[in-house]
Amino acid sequence: MGRMEAIWGKDCREYKPERWLRDGRFMSESAYKFTAFNGGPRLCLGKDFAYYQMKFVAASILYRYRVKVVENHPVEPKLALTMYMKHGLKVKLVRRQDSELC
Repeated sequence: MGRMEAIWGKDCREYKPERWLRDGRFMSESAYKFTAFNGGPRLCLGKDFAYYQMKFVAASILYRYRVKVVENHPVEPKLALTMYMKHGLKVKLVRRQDSELC
């Protein structure tokens, strides 16, 4: 359902994070459009925890490290049931100095 033209439009196979932005603000779609966590009265109990944990881990990494894609590494999404990078995403983490953390 995540890439169905009938739901998302002609550009359904394109990676476009801006589809969830309205006037520069994130706007979530109906739970029935993307059912990874189900929808309706039987919504996954772990959904909020999963989102919280994902944001915490991402923020912790970005706070402590600079993340840079390895030079000349091809960045190309692979269309599948779950979207991932065709050649992986090779990055280099460089620890920030203590003076940069404040």
